[in-house]
Amino acid sequence: MVSLNIAVSDSDREFIEKQVTVGGFRDSAEYIVSLIEADRARQIRQDLESRILEGLQSPRSPMPDEEWDEIRRLGDQILAEKQKR
Repeated sequence: MVSLNIAVSDSDREFIEKQVTVGGFRDSAEYIVSLIEADRARQIRQDLESRILEGLQSPRSPMPDEEWDEIRRLGDQILAEKQKR
């Protein structure tokens, strides 16, 4: 694991500390990691939704196994992210 040092304003630090307390996080690092994980899950959902929309707008044809595998992989990734919380 890699450590990162970040600079935040006093008001941001106060906000983070409040979120740690009300959110039941161990410390600010755990809170920040949860934000990153939530953003990653959001991006995965957006990608999946855009792929679904793309598929709905394309002509009908049998979907190759590789595409089903990718959908399953993305779904598994979303579920894993949710189960970490």
